[in-house]
Parts: sequence; structure tokens; C-alpha cells
Amino acid sequence: MKGIKTGSVALGLIAIIATLLLAGRLYLPYWVTDYLNARIAELDGYDGSLEDVDIHLWRGAYAVHGLEIHKVEGGLKEPFVAAETIDLSVEWSALLDGAVVAEIDIHDADFNFSRRQRGEGAGWERLVDAWSPFDINRLALHGGRVAYIDYSTEPNVHLYVDGIDAEVTNLRNVEDRDQTLPSDLRVTGRSLGGGALTVEGKLNVIQAIPDFDLAAELRQASLPAFNDYANAFAAVDFERGNLGLFTELAAADGRMSGYVKAVATDISLVDLREQDQNPFNVLWESVVSGFMEIFENQPEDQFAFRIPIEGNLDDPDRDGWAAFLSIFDNAFGKAFTRDTDGNIRFEELLEE
Repeated sequence: MKGIKTGSVALGLIAIIATLLLAGRLYLPYWVTDYLNARIAELDGYDGSLEDVDIHLWRGAYAVHGLEIHKVEGGLKEPFVAAETIDLSVEWSALLDGAVVAEIDIHDADFNFSRRQRGEGAGWERLVDAWSPFDINRLALHGGRVAYIDYSTEPNVHLYVDGIDAEVTNLRNVEDRDQTLPSDLRVTGRSLGGGALTVEGKLNVIQAIPDFDLAAELRQASLPAFNDYANAFAAVDFERGNLGLFTELAAADGRMSGYVKAVATDISLVDLREQDQNPFNVLWESVVSGFMEIFENQPEDQFAFRIPIEGNLDDPDRDGWAAFLSIFDNAFGKAFTRDTDGNIRFEELLEE
């Protein structure tokens, strides 16, 4: 009888423990949802919420669904961040290197910026720290969209890149690479006007001031798609043309070096003589059209310029005079290549 009684007590304890574990498992998603929403509420100047959380204990992960964060003031219509799903988990491959770190996969997310909405000083680091108990070693974006909107113009300027797939790996250098820039970055997407965007590079974000060596290119973007921007800031409209943007940027110990190169081909401006009765607009369009016609590289049918960037990382100098002179280099010298130049050396910054 004593053995039977002891066995009954053991079974009862097991049942109680199992019931508590099950209840905890069922309640855990609600507790995590409330906890994360409370952390979002602590952001300075922003508010928002998430819909719910799924817990996946078997793989050390949880997924956040329906996240939206808005700027409190400013009358902005679009959310600063809106994500369908954010998956946070232990990066199991890093355990082989003896490190317990996290990885984040963000799916179908929109990020909207404007002159009044840049996300500065809101306390994002505290939010990220609250969401993951471990350092983040890998970050990926699947099907993202980044937009810049200027509400001060009419019509509003709306620039964007969508269909973004991005990944940055080894952020915490758990692979213990003997490299100055241990992290790899790759981004692809499609811009306004159907341009193909590619960004590749290497980073070191462990130190207080990050070092990086990046190259980016945007190819075959249709210029008429940028007419809202061109009209707002240069008072011109494109009838046809294609735009390519190419840049290399490197930074080491707070010093930066690089350039941005723009190459436009097959350009034609809209003829305003039959559409605009304002003689000043017609005159300005004629001046711009004539300037671009004279100073394009005729054999390559391209107008181009190159802006050098040098100086401190927090406030680099952009040489406007050198950019203006580069128009003549492209027009009357050797045409600028429709590619990155390959002449920015991260190693040279380290030697300074």
C-alpha cells in the first residue's frame, strides 16, 4: 500500500508540474507581447505596437507579428517601421564557435523616412536589447522597402527601393576572423524607375566608431520616374533617359573617403513650350537642356559628374567645385565608366 501511495503522490506531482508548464507555455506569448509593447512605449517621440508573438521553444526562437511604429508628431501618414514578421532566434551555427548569439530575420517590412522623421535619438538600442537577451550576430531583411518622402513639396517627393533582400553576418565576430573588417554585407533591391540596386561590403561594428568598406551601384533607373524630385529641386521634367549611380565609401578610425558618381544616358527633357505658359519656366528648361546637350559625352551619349567625399565620418566634406569640373572631364575627356571606379582603398585610410 505504501508503494502505491508513494507512486500516486509522484504521479500527482508530475501532473501538477506538467499542468504548470503547459499553463506557462500557453500564457508566455501573451506575457512577451505585453512586455515588448511596453518597451515600444518607452521610445522617445514614437509610439506603436505589435499584434502577437509566437514562441518556438524547440529552436530557441520567437516570432513577432504585425509591428507598427509611428512618429507621434509631424502629421506623417506612413509608419516609421511596419513589419509583417520578425523572427528572433539563437544562431545555432555560432554555437560551434563557442558563442551564444542571436540572429534576426525581418520579413515584408517597410521603413519610411522624411525630413522630419529620421529616427534619431529615440532609444532604438534599448528596444533591441529588450527584444533579444543575446548579442545579434546575423541580421537579414527579406522583401523589404525603404522610402524617403518629402512633404514640403507639391507633389510630395517619394523615393524608394523595394524588393530588398539584405544580409549582414558575423556582426559580433564569433568566427574569430583575423580581419579588420570581419562582417560581410550584401543588399539587392529595385528602385523607383526599375533600377537594379546592389550593395556589397565589409564592416566592423564592434568598435565604438564603425569601420567599413562598401561599394554600391544602381543601374538603368528610368529618369522620368524621378520627375517629382527633378521638378521640385531643379524645375525640370525628363521625357526619357536612364540613370546610373555608383559609389564607393570607406571609413577607418572616424575618417572617411569615397565618391558618388552619376551617369545619365539618352536624356531628353519635356518640351514645355506647348504645356507651360510661364516664360521663365520655358527659358529655364531651355537653358538646362542646352547645358546638358553641350556638356554630354557625345560618343557615349551620357551626361555625368562625380562628387568626391572626404573628411570626418560625422561630417564629411563634399567637394562641389570638383563635382562641377568633373562634368567637363566626362564631356571632353574619357567618358566615365558605368561602373564603380575601384580606386577607394580602405587600407590607405588605416595607414594615415
